Order: sequence, then C-alpha cells, then structure tokens
Amino acid sequence: MKSLIAIIVAALPFATSGASVASPVIGGLARPEHVSPGLSGAVLISELGCAACHPTTRAELAAKPGPDLSAVGARAHGAHLRAFIANPTATKPGTTMPDVLGHLPAAERESTADALAHYLATLGGASPTFTRLAPPAIERGRKLYHAVGCVACHSAETPSADSVPLGPVSEKYSVASLAKFLEDPLAVRPGGRMPDAKLDHFEAMDIASYLLRDQATPPPVFRPDPQRAARGKVLFTQHRCDACHTVGGPSPSPTLAALDQVRPERGCLSDQPGAWPQYSLSASQRATVRAALAPPATPWSVAENVELSLTRLNCLACHQRGEIGGVPAHRDAYFTSRDENLGDQGRLPPSLTGVGAKLKRDWLRDVIVNGASARPYLNTRMPKFGAAAAEPLADWIKQLDTLPPAEFTRVGKDDKPHEIGREIAGGKALNCIACHTFRGKSASPIRALDLMTMTERLEENWFHHYLAHPQRFSPLTIMPGFWPDGKSPLPNVLGGDSGMQRDALWQYLARGPEAREPQGLVLEPLVISVPNEAVIIRRSFPGIGKRGLGVGYPGGINLSFDAGQMRLGSLWSGGFIEASSLWRGQGSGQARILGKDTTTFPSGPAFAVLATPETAWPAPDPTPRPSPHSFTGYTLDAQQRPTLRYSVEGFPVEDFFIERRDPAGEVFLERTLRFPATPPAGMHFRVAADKIIEPRGANEFAVGQNLCVRLPATPLVRPAGDLKELLLPVQGELRIEYHPAAKP
Repeated sequence: MKSLIAIIVAALPFATSGASVASPVIGGLARPEHVSPGLSGAVLISELGCAACHPTTRAELAAKPGPDLSAVGARAHGAHLRAFIANPTATKPGTTMPDVLGHLPAAERESTADALAHYLATLGGASPTFTRLAPPAIERGRKLYHAVGCVACHSAETPSADSVPLGPVSEKYSVASLAKFLEDPLAVRPGGRMPDAKLDHFEAMDIASYLLRDQATPPPVFRPDPQRAARGKVLFTQHRCDACHTVGGPSPSPTLAALDQVRPERGCLSDQPGAWPQYSLSASQRATVRAALAPPATPWSVAENVELSLTRLNCLACHQRGEIGGVPAHRDAYFTSRDENLGDQGRLPPSLTGVGAKLKRDWLRDVIVNGASARPYLNTRMPKFGAAAAEPLADWIKQLDTLPPAEFTRVGKDDKPHEIGREIAGGKALNCIACHTFRGKSASPIRALDLMTMTERLEENWFHHYLAHPQRFSPLTIMPGFWPDGKSPLPNVLGGDSGMQRDALWQYLARGPEAREPQGLVLEPLVISVPNEAVIIRRSFPGIGKRGLGVGYPGGINLSFDAGQMRLGSLWSGGFIEASSLWRGQGSGQARILGKDTTTFPSGPAFAVLATPETAWPAPDPTPRPSPHSFTGYTLDAQQRPTLRYSVEGFPVEDFFIERRDPAGEVFLERTLRFPATPPAGMHFRVAADKIIEPRGANEFAVGQNLCVRLPATPLVRPAGDLKELLLPVQGELRIEYHPAAKP
C-alpha cells in the first residue's frame, strides 16, 4: 500500500504537467507599476538564486542566499520538511523555492524527500515541542503583528494577493521555535528579505502565538532514522541543495554554465520537465527574466542600483521615493502612532526622496543595516536588514542624492553662537520646544524628533535648506516656515539675518551633551484657580474626551461633565485643574485634575427608561451613529455657575450645581435636576455605580471610598455585574447632595 505522502505527491499539480500553480511572490514586485521590466527581471534572477548555480560577473544578478539549515531540525517539524521538499509550491504557494525533485518518478521523489527530511531533522538538536497556546498571548500577538510592520509585507487578517506568503506555519513551527526565529531572523535568513523587527523575547512569543493560533493539536511524530538521514546527507549534495543552503560551512562555488551563456528557452526557464530546478514562473516572469539575461548596453547606474536594492528589500512597501512606493491604501490603517498630534507624519514611515542629501552616511548606514530610528512615536518599526544585504545601499544613495550648497554666513565663535541658538530654540523666540523634545524632555503634548539627534543624523547643508523651506521637502509637515521670503521674525537677533540665525541654531545643537536646555523647556504649571465665582473650562478631561466641561466652584469643590453622554464625569475637592497641555504647544492635551478624593462616575447615559426594575442599564453604544442626546448649552447665574441644558432621547433636562456648606463647615455640591416636560414612564436617573454602595442613614449612601450622596427619595440599589447601581425614579424635580469624603 502506498504511504499517504506518496498519494499526496502523486496527486499534486506540477509545473511539468502544464497545470496552473502559484507563481513565486516577491515582495518588492508586488506593485509591478512601480518596477521597470529590466529591473523586475534582475530582481527575479536574484531572488530565485540563479547565480547560485550559474556564475556571473554582474553584481545586480547576485543570488539571494537561501535559509541557513544548520539548525533547521530544531526549528521546523520533520513532517513539514518532507512535504515541502516533495512539492514546495503545493505546500507553500508563492514560494521562491524551486521544485528540484519534480523530474523524478513519484516513488523516487517520495523516498528522496523523505531521506532529505530525515537528514535535516538531525541538524540543530531536538525537534520543536508542541505547546498549547494561551488566548491572551494570541490577542497580544494579533495587535503587535498588525502594528509593528509585519503587515507591510504579509497579509493582515484579510488575505491580500500582493502579500509575501507565510505558508503553513502551524505545520512547520512550534511557538518556541517560531519565536526564536522572529527574535533573530537574519541568523537564519542572512539575505535580509525577512528583516529583524527588533522584537524582544516576549513580543516574539506573542506574535508566534498569533501566527500559530490554528495549531490545536501536536503535529505528526517524526523521528529521524539514522540510515535515512545518512542517505539524505548524500542526496543533499547530489541534488545541489547546498548551492543555496548552508549547513555549517560555505556553499560551493557555482559550477554550471555562466548566466550569460545559458539558453533562455532551455532548462529552468523552459516549461518542460527535466533534471533541473523547476520554477512555476508565469509567462510574464519568464519574459522579464529572459530579457534581464541579455547583457546590458552599459553598466548599471547608481540610480538603477538604488532602485534594485530598494525593490529587493521591499523598502518601498513602507517608504515613498519620488513617485513610487509608499503605504498602499489597503494597508494604511495599520500604520499608527503613539502621538496623534503629529498627524500622518507621526504614523507613516518617512519619505526616502532626497534622503542621501538629508542624512549623514554613518547614520544612513545604521538605519538600513541596524534599524536605527529617531522616531519613537511610530508604532511601525524600522527593521534591521543586516550588513550583507544593505551595506552598499547607503553609499549609493549618498552618491545619488545631492543639494546645492546652502547660502548662509557662519557666526563667529566670539559672538557665542551656541548661546544665540539656545535663545532662538527657546520659548520666547522660535519656540522649537513647542513641538520637539530635548533629551527626551517635552514642553508640550507634542513629542516630535528630539533636537539633540539633529546634528548627529542630518547633513548641515540639508538642515539649512529644510529650515528655509520645510514644505518644499515635506509637503505634509506641521513644521512652519520661520523665514518666509528670507525675512526673519527675529529682527533683533544677529541683525535679522536668516542664514546666520539658522547657523547659530545648528552650532547650538551641535554641542550635543554640552548644550544647555532651551529657555522655556521646563515650564511653570498653568494652575487654574477658582476665586469668588465659578470657573468653566470646555476642553478634554480624563475619561471624557474632547466634549468635556469642567467647573470649579468657590470653596474648593469641582466637577467634570460629559457633554457627549450628558453625565457627570467626576467630582473632587481641593484644587481645580492644571492646564498646560490645554494651552501650550498645539493645545491638544487633557486637563490634569489637581484635587483629592476624586470620584469617577460610570460611562454611558445617566438617564434611561427601564421596562422593569430588573431591566439592565443600557451600555454605551460603540458604533458611530447620531447621538440620541444633545447638549444645548448653558446659562450663568450672577456667580458664573452654569445651568446645563440638554435633552436625553428628546426629553429636556436642566441641570444646576451649587456649592453649599454643611453644619461642620465642609463644602459639598447640591445638584438640582429640573424637567420642563413630564418624564416618560419608567424613566430613571443613575446616581452612581461602584463596587461600594452602602446605606449610611435615611436615603444616604456611601459611594466608593470618597463620596457620600444624600437623595430626595428612596432609591433602587441593585447589582450590575461586579458593581452596584444606585438609581432614582424620575417623577419630578430631583435634588441630590454630593459630599466628598464626607461622614454623615
């Protein structure tokens, strides 16, 4: 009886049969409109490893090294190795691995693939061990996978045809072996096509858990047989696997006919079966490869070499250079930022247009080779590509990208340019610190590129050009042009000479660790005090967002109100708010509550119609739709206290708070809710929801640790999941007292 693998192998479609199979998928060629035919052919020749067998003197056709198999037995399950070797394209559609056994009869192909798998399974130690996956790790991994840049090349949860295939990872890896690979992919794949995303061990474990989320049972047991392994070791050389893959030593030199001597209609490039690697190339791929084999009229230019390298490494999946590349629309949502204040510049990888004129050579090399980055606000990480794949690229880009010398006058040392530059960067001049950090410190919610990395990374000439015309280099930048038409906004600094001012700024930043902090970096807090009348601030408050309204009352009692959900957000005693983030920088921050004894009230509507006392309180609606609530504004009394006016499901409400003092002299808030119309039957008001709601007297209840409420009628106290709810039927005017940290 034939074994299962023999039946599968015999039934699989092969290129030799003329059946349709998946063509190799190359990440950099996913958008053919961005790649010229000549370049496409050179990339294919390189990625398919043609020069591993056929020598060539053309550097642009150098073979991508295949994965190092020295420890593959500890990385991949043997059953997967056997299936993949027997038929690479059927096991992993889109793979660049050719079918080297396709010319063999089915039985011989089976035994050869089996022997090779047994040999490879002996390399590297014990085979991967199955581990059951933890759902929290899968969810963390899902978020990481879609945030750090994996989906720039690979499919997201929704498959995409232009994605580099992952293959049957659940059949290949264990969680531990896949995580080890993800921690250092360049150790296994030195070609850099799978770059190093700089994952720590725990991140790698989480992403591995996500990728293996369908691995519910252990893979088939595979125990290497010494005799089969010994035969496989011989076959590994016999079938020239060692031309692309290393197993502890260097690969042999190519021994077949040189690439410039091959006949394009024969062998690997034909669609005929034979004793050669069989690539399931599409007709267009064959045509571009054949065209690229023709000797070029002239040696490749620097520009062509740059384009070739960017395509090989798929840099243009994230970065735009000139008119090509950049994040495609169907992947745009996965590029996010830790700082929404920076807009698209804070979430999209920077443009590579003119980057050679922009960045110093050492920094540019460090970015490409080691994944150096100065943008901590990007969730997408700049990966490491390794020196072998990326080393020449920095030099080529530096040769290609140039700018004319900038016009400026150097400020002499006797004029102390570093002190002038410090003044220019400070809060009383150009206020660079309103958006940029300085040694990690920030004067505002915006945390753009650190000023202390500028001269380490940037060419001085580019710095002058960019500051003079920022939008010319980056049309979407939020960086203002400080010297429009060459005129300075600081006429009393260096005679108003714009070039000298930029030079002073450069010389100041170039002092590095010796540079003193700009004036205004450490700012005094903007404390909003409440004198003899109420103070109202309409901005973002904790737990509320942009539609927050804060009110500070005389006597040191305060509240925040959510004008989106028409609910009390929080209540506290003591100081009102610190407002630096509301008014400094771009003013997009959040008020910081200064007081003590803060009580936070539940999210969701404060009013609801309940069919019965047991009807669950409606949860906040997560879907974007028109709100059934509307805030219509407020009126002020003589002490500037607001009467808030709003409607809930069309039912009008007037909501007024006033500060009072109890017999002991402690300040509390008295709230009056008036209803100009007759309330609907079953209307209830949710006073509070907390783990602690305990009676303290007639219609008096402790809410949490910091609040006591006194109610005008007997309320309904009921369980709500892990919390308790305190509800009042709405049958007329309600008057409620809020006593922070009060003891009745």
